[in-house]
Amino acid sequence: MRAGLAIVLVVVLGAHAHAQPAVGFIGGRAAPILAIDDCRQADPSLPPEQLRARGSEHYQRGVTLYIQGDYPGAVSELVAAYCLIPYYTILKDIGQAYERRLEYEQAIAYLSRYVAAVPADAKATTACEPPPQEDKANVLRRISVLSNLTAKVYVETTPPDTKITLANDGGTKAFGTARKQIDVLGGSYQMTVERDGFEPHTQTIDVSIGKPYTTYVQLEPLKGTLSVQVTPSDARLFIGKLYVAVGSYTTTLPSGKYRITAESPGRVRAELELEVLPGKLRRELIELAPIPQTGRRQLVVAAAIAGGFAAGGLLFAFDQTDQAEISTAGGVLGVAAGLAGAYFQVPRDLPLGTSNMTITSTVAGAVAGYFGARIFTDQDKFIQPAFGASILLGGAVGYIAGERMKISPGDAAMFNSSVLWGTTAGSLFAISFDPPRPVSSGLVLSGLGMGVIGGVLLTRYYDLSRNHALLIDIGGLVGVVGGLAVASVASETRTQERLANYSLGGMAVGLIGAGILTRDLDIPKIPVTPSVGAATSSDGKTTTTYGLTGTW
Repeated sequence: MRAGLAIVLVVVLGAHAHAQPAVGFIGGRAAPILAIDDCRQADPSLPPEQLRARGSEHYQRGVTLYIQGDYPGAVSELVAAYCLIPYYTILKDIGQAYERRLEYEQAIAYLSRYVAAVPADAKATTACEPPPQEDKANVLRRISVLSNLTAKVYVETTPPDTKITLANDGGTKAFGTARKQIDVLGGSYQMTVERDGFEPHTQTIDVSIGKPYTTYVQLEPLKGTLSVQVTPSDARLFIGKLYVAVGSYTTTLPSGKYRITAESPGRVRAELELEVLPGKLRRELIELAPIPQTGRRQLVVAAAIAGGFAAGGLLFAFDQTDQAEISTAGGVLGVAAGLAGAYFQVPRDLPLGTSNMTITSTVAGAVAGYFGARIFTDQDKFIQPAFGASILLGGAVGYIAGERMKISPGDAAMFNSSVLWGTTAGSLFAISFDPPRPVSSGLVLSGLGMGVIGGVLLTRYYDLSRNHALLIDIGGLVGVVGGLAVASVASETRTQERLANYSLGGMAVGLIGAGILTRDLDIPKIPVTPSVGAATSSDGKTTTTYGLTGTW
């Protein structure tokens, strides 16, 4: 700054030595528009002396503000002075003020205007000033230093571990990583942010000379395709907590892990976590299992009844005078014990199949104990304890077997039917032949054994529903009633042997007929599994396919 510049202003006013607007680039970008290129037109009616006075006042205030450190104010006053008295040295003063404000691009622009405006025959106005041409050379070196000041680029990204590349028409200019400072010259750059598994992000950034530049970028994961098929077809599908479809859903998603939920009335809710890989197709087939029916209530009732019979039978082992009264009292206590024990020990979610299996095994055990003892004796003090102990043993075996085999309600019902009709057939044979006690008891046990074996084999190879088993039972019952009716019509003599024979024949006809009539209600167990695949059409597009696979 030169305080004596006001004296020179008077001399150069008549020359109106306006500096020509600079045309070019600074930091790789077009030179900024300067305030001196848009000066307000002075009032033409003002005399030159008044213009000089006003210009001098603005200049002096600019110098004062510069010394005081008010660089924005100094720039404003110096620009106003130049607009009134366009002397080239003011351009250098404005450039120095911008440099102090750290606005290097404006500083370079004004200093460049100063260099361009220095006349070839310029002379120093005071002895303290360097020759104009020497000062011009110094300012050129200063412009070079300012132009090479680097900007500090800082990029914050999500996810954080990303690679940053800065490039322009001249090629790649800088490499770096997120959350670390990148030094680069001022200018306009194409910034590319990259990370494995994410879509690359590119944007243009304008970096000022010597200035910090901060930005934030959120990368989107690469996408993959998810295709989900649910059985039954009315099941609702959710991705996370968002409901998306019914039955099936195919969509493109950013790669990552997703929680898929499927639910349908009467079915067990399924929830699983799937990972969608970038550029891959993930197929998933979800089969919702029916909600297991619980059999706790019926087992509690059955346990109370079984406890009463078991306790009453076991007390016959004691030779007491009032044996009938003691057995009755023990039966009452057995009912209470069975009810309490089952109520507190049986799980609330006990599967219906296990419950049915336990009840059937309890009854089968009771039959086996009673008639097994009758093979050897006809005394109640031996038969009744065997009967009571077999009830407990049969119930325990049935419960353990049902729990371990996870038997279904349909299989339990089929086993129950097989045991029921096997025992009924043995009993009818015993009535029909009317043999001695050991033989008749053996016939009943044989029927029970055949029923147990038949039930095990049927559950192994066939999957019958409870309704199917019930229809077959109804067929057998109708057959027995029909046989009794035929026996009544066919002969007036109604002996036990005749009734048993007709009942046995009617039972066989009823069971076989019901089995034939309901043969299509359920299908045999065949190793068939759902499958998901892909088919390519003639135009090259891939389509997801759903079906069944198995062997026969």
